[in-house]
Amino acid sequence: MVGASEGLDLTRLGETSEEEVNANLVKVWSWRGPLYEMYANSLMLDYAPDFAKLHRWGSDFFGRPSHANVILLSSQNIHSYMMLGWETGILNEFITLRRNGMSKEKLMELVMFSQLYAGMRGLGHVFRAVGEQLPAYGPPVEPLAPFPDGWTADPEAFKAGLDLSTRDMTAADRKALTEWYEKTIGYLPDSILFGLKYHPEFVKVNRAKWEVALKTLPKQIAPYLMLRHHTITGSREGLREAALLGKAWGISREQVIKGITGSAMYFTGFEGLYTAFAAVDDLLESWE
Repeated sequence: MVGASEGLDLTRLGETSEEEVNANLVKVWSWRGPLYEMYANSLMLDYAPDFAKLHRWGSDFFGRPSHANVILLSSQNIHSYMMLGWETGILNEFITLRRNGMSKEKLMELVMFSQLYAGMRGLGHVFRAVGEQLPAYGPPVEPLAPFPDGWTADPEAFKAGLDLSTRDMTAADRKALTEWYEKTIGYLPDSILFGLKYHPEFVKVNRAKWEVALKTLPKQIAPYLMLRHHTITGSREGLREAALLGKAWGISREQVIKGITGSAMYFTGFEGLYTAFAAVDDLLESWE
């Protein structure tokens, strides 16, 4: 059944009433977030209402009305908006996640993990978007943010056993890091091999940051954000690594697919799926 969604009758793509338009805009304004979703929807509804209805149809796959979907999509979006420097979007996702029960501490874990990719520039965008409000954030609303079944915090899963009493990448560190990758995803990625060969001290400290970024969020958030990042950047090797890590940590086949296709819907179009086909088609075909 196609049905209706957020005030729009999706069974009648060829006609859109004024009542439908108003109902959709009232729904979007009901949570009093940034106005961009209202004006973006207004542009579609005023000038391409059939397109607007199809966009809402697609959005139902990845976000509202499922709260778990909202949490996962908004978590990916914080990462992407930090990369893009879109401060309105960052603010909107903070509001969305807080409204759906995510604590300030968990939000900032998303930010710190994303800093590994967005750098100090990304943190600057976060501060300009929400930094002055953060000290006033209270406890999260109930119920707390829902995650898919089996998604749990496990900070120890990130740890390779590096010796952080020295900046040097010791022989024991190399062995431990190699074994972590081989045990978890089945091989040592070329990116790590390159770093170990040419700047091992950087690999050590950057890996250490990766290991401590997510403490209370489910560990599965890490590969889920990586799915978004590498779909957008077109990194075949990175996307395959993300999918393998997700599989090792209990992300389902359907969740991997949604993490990729949602990224295509909102950021890359069909062209983003070229990398996905090259990177993970064989994995998805044989997923158990």
